[in-house]
Amino acid sequence: MIEATTRVLAPLLMTALMFGALSGCTNGGDGDGDKAGGSDAPKVLRLAVADDADQPDAPFARYFARRAAALSDGSVRVRVVWDAAGQSSPGYELGIAQRVHDGDFELGWMGSRAWDRMGIKSFQALQAPFLVTDYGLLGRIAAGPLAERMLAGLDGHGFVGLGLVPEHLRYAFGVRAPLASVGDFAGARVRVRPSEASDALMRALGAKPVHISGDDVAAAVADGEIEGAEASLGTNSREEGENHLTVNLPLFPKTLTLFAGEDAYERLDAGQREAIRDAARETAAYAAAHPPSERALMREFCGGGRLVSAVAASRGDLDALEGAAQPVYTQLEEDPDTKALIAAIRALKAASPAHPTAVPPAGCVQTTRTESGRKRPPSTVNGTYHWRVTEPGAHAAARAVGASPHADDEDIGAVGKMTLRDGKWLLGLEDPEGNSGTYEIVGNRLVFDWGGDILTFEFAREGDGTIQLEPLRPMNPGDAVVWAGGPWRRVGPPVREIP
Repeated sequence: MIEATTRVLAPLLMTALMFGALSGCTNGGDGDGDKAGGSDAPKVLRLAVADDADQPDAPFARYFARRAAALSDGSVRVRVVWDAAGQSSPGYELGIAQRVHDGDFELGWMGSRAWDRMGIKSFQALQAPFLVTDYGLLGRIAAGPLAERMLAGLDGHGFVGLGLVPEHLRYAFGVRAPLASVGDFAGARVRVRPSEASDALMRALGAKPVHISGDDVAAAVADGEIEGAEASLGTNSREEGENHLTVNLPLFPKTLTLFAGEDAYERLDAGQREAIRDAARETAAYAAAHPPSERALMREFCGGGRLVSAVAASRGDLDALEGAAQPVYTQLEEDPDTKALIAAIRALKAASPAHPTAVPPAGCVQTTRTESGRKRPPSTVNGTYHWRVTEPGAHAAARAVGASPHADDEDIGAVGKMTLRDGKWLLGLEDPEGNSGTYEIVGNRLVFDWGGDILTFEFAREGDGTIQLEPLRPMNPGDAVVWAGGPWRRVGPPVREIP
């Protein structure tokens, strides 16, 4: 069932509560038959987890349960209940909050994205478009003081915030084609997990946000009712239509909030409160220290035996998407606390090392479409070219693929020599078999095939034949620096033989 995205809080909460009531505590849990019955018995706290035990955050929920028991010297026992509100409703995460609020569970574990649908905005900075785009930054937020500021937003609403647990980055996936430009998003029906901020981003990009329960996704894809989704690598599936990944367009991260019901928290003694708070902090730090491997997830995505593709949006398309998303910042920053948190995240990001985009296997890579999609004769750039890798050029090339500016400084000063002739290329003076391949010109891009590895550059050709290159992600930083670390000067026609 597809849910309208207009905010109607009371019916939404009621729907979530009804599904949760049907599922009960036995949905993935062990029941509560051994709940504390004597003064020496441990205090049993039931942790309502929104997703099932196969999701990426499940090990962290188990870790929290173990640490709570250890830090309390056994006086607290956390029983994890998976899928605690059911997932038949798109707004199942709100069901977790409601059941904890009503006392059905003492503790809750759910996506921070959902709180804004209850009017709690303190986590919206995490949903700011294209702001938190790597795991290093996400971990520093979750394990640092910014998390405490966000969790404090639950005060006064019947909850006590305990921890913010980082999970996976969320990407744009297309069902039948990539979502890599404003034109691709225009009019597309894109599945998002219910969140006011996520909905606002999709609308700003020209798409229509669609809320649909997990039970109904496969039928909606088959019927052509959705054209894309925001999802994580590692949890995407063919059945849900998440086939075409834009590798350099992480939208925002997924984080989990670990919280207690206020009444349940007040019933704990001081030592038990301290134990679960410390366990929550340790869980956040543990998750931050063990981020997923994007490279491994990319290999899994590309090697699943199905027709998928990984594309990189061009620099121009990325700029256009970021520009289209600016109204979302205007909306989010109407709340002064969210504005301050966004500013703090930007400052932390500026002081943090950049993390390069994971490069997918060559067979999975496709080049993105240009505005016209027109191929041009490869002879347009026929010639012999020389260039020297300069320090500014090397740093710009590294930054363009998301790496540290100093990622490949050892190549500064290197001299490159390239022959281009009618769709074939030859690099350097040695090993012509190993340093040659084919190329094509698509719009304003030069696309080089190097034994199955694809290197894509936006290019501009000056009147004297000089070529300026900008590398496009995904690309190894070393290749970006060597190939695009300086302007290619045309020194004459192609004279060398190319295998």
